[in-house]
Amino acid sequence: MVSPKDVRRLTDSTDHHVLTLYFNTRSDQSRSAYPARLRSLLHAIEPGVTNGERKQYEQTADRLMNFISQYQPAGNSLLVFAGPKSWDEFPSRIPVRDEANWGLPGTAQLLWLIEEYRPYGVLVAGTEHVRFLSVRLNEFEAFEEFHAKIDTSQWRERRVGTKGRGTTQKGGRSVEAFDQRYMEHVRHFWKTLHKPLAELLERHRIRRLVLAGTKSVLPEFAKSLPSDINNLVVSQVNLETFISAADTVRRVLPEITAWEQKRERAVVDELFGAAGISKQAAVGVDPVLKFLQEGRAMRLVVAKGFDAEVSRCTQCLNVGVSTNSHCAKCSATDLRKVSLTAILPRLVVDHRLPVEVVKGEPAKELAQSGGVGAFLRF
Repeated sequence: MVSPKDVRRLTDSTDHHVLTLYFNTRSDQSRSAYPARLRSLLHAIEPGVTNGERKQYEQTADRLMNFISQYQPAGNSLLVFAGPKSWDEFPSRIPVRDEANWGLPGTAQLLWLIEEYRPYGVLVAGTEHVRFLSVRLNEFEAFEEFHAKIDTSQWRERRVGTKGRGTTQKGGRSVEAFDQRYMEHVRHFWKTLHKPLAELLERHRIRRLVLAGTKSVLPEFAKSLPSDINNLVVSQVNLETFISAADTVRRVLPEITAWEQKRERAVVDELFGAAGISKQAAVGVDPVLKFLQEGRAMRLVVAKGFDAEVSRCTQCLNVGVSTNSHCAKCSATDLRKVSLTAILPRLVVDHRLPVEVVKGEPAKELAQSGGVGAFLRF
């Protein structure tokens, strides 16, 4: 998948001669049909290519067609950002909607995918090993395991017993003392992982974390974590044994799905409540665009699949849904109709807004009220 660094670079690009392709490569799509599907997408955008850009466009389109004709699928989708002197390709397991456009890099669908399919971190705790997984969809993308070296072979046996009148000393190995010493070494091992685990969470941009382990280990491991890691935990899953990475994903995925559904329900309820009582939120395309461009939006909520037609002023770049023939901000008459899903991600990046993409029943309710909402700063 595309890295956050790549997303930022593509979104900030000022190159107006980029051919962007989002292409479905799932197994139910025939490879022999790839060229025809791409040709259809290109025919749809060719009327918008100016005469001055025609040569660059045709060279880039030919290059892309040659590539797609020979492409061997490496996932469920392919993202390509091709320019006359540039080329970025990203195979992905995340499904996409077929799309092509010419101009600035088309990052709209990409940004929605990143917001919708944020990775989860999974920490699987054992006494002498801890496993880290970065999980997206139903598979793990990254894997790392840490092992402790606790050598108990040289530990002295400790004799315990009592002496009393008329009795002899009784002794045996103190299991309790041995276990206590062993757990002290385990806790020390867990403590040494704080820094490398924090680095892994940052590297993979993990903001939601699931802890897993046996009933005897999991509570102790959770208590051993520093607050900055514990604050990311959204669920804990009991495992009978320390299982494989693939089995772990299958076990924790229902917990992740359930937490996501609960979170999205809570987000939409909070949004409607804030909009209706305290006016600390707005719902609907027109007010959300207004508050977003004024810098008052604090967090955006979008129903998956929602779209609308909006107007963008070519003079001041203001975006709105007004049916008037002039810009509401600068009164210019040069307005261009654009898709909300095409323009909103760039506004989100420009204003550095966090985004929540909701699905299911909460998305249906939000769509009935305008499809988008925003929590306000003041």
